Amino acid sequence: MNGESDGGDIVRGSRGRWVHRWWVASAMAGLALSWVSLGTGCASDTTSYCEARCDCQGCSQREREDCTDDVEDAERLAEHEGCAAAYSSYVTCYVDEGVCGNGAFISSSCADEADALRACSLKSATFIKTPCQEERAKRQSCGLSGGGDTQCQGGDACAAYCALAASCEDLTDPQPNSTYVNCVIGCSSANP
Repeated sequence: MNGESDGGDIVRGSRGRWVHRWWVASAMAGLALSWVSLGTGCASDTTSYCEARCDCQGCSQREREDCTDDVEDAERLAEHEGCAAAYSSYVTCYVDEGVCGNGAFISSSCADEADALRACSLKSATFIKTPCQEERAKRQSCGLSGGGDTQCQGGDACAAYCALAASCEDLTDPQPNSTYVNCVIGCSSANP
């Protein structure tokens, strides 16, 4: 009987060591994955950027790959030109603050971050839509036409920001003295 007890203790002891080794190995693997994910934070931001946009707009596999390529190229350019922080701030804002509405992903609250990246590195900001391009996307998502082109400055940019802040109802049927109409009127004093 004493021999059986010793054998059982040995098995329990071996199992205990095995469980301990498994737990240590799992913890080390988790720690290694954490380090890897910390080292590739921008890559996950890049992936999140394209996922947010494509999940909303319905990209094909090719469009999704093109988006990832464009944004990864922009990230490399930003790092090369010393603008990694501005790049990261914009992409993070886009993912965190952007809104999907009627098939258009709009990030109108990220204008300051977009301007900061453009000011730091125009080359790395080519993937960012101008306010007028974003306005066009928003109007299309509302079933409307209009919006500006890529050369969006002065009063045009100001009016685009007004449209981005407005609801589809405001854009479809603008009312006198509404916030949207007053905003656009205020833009007439902006530089052309």
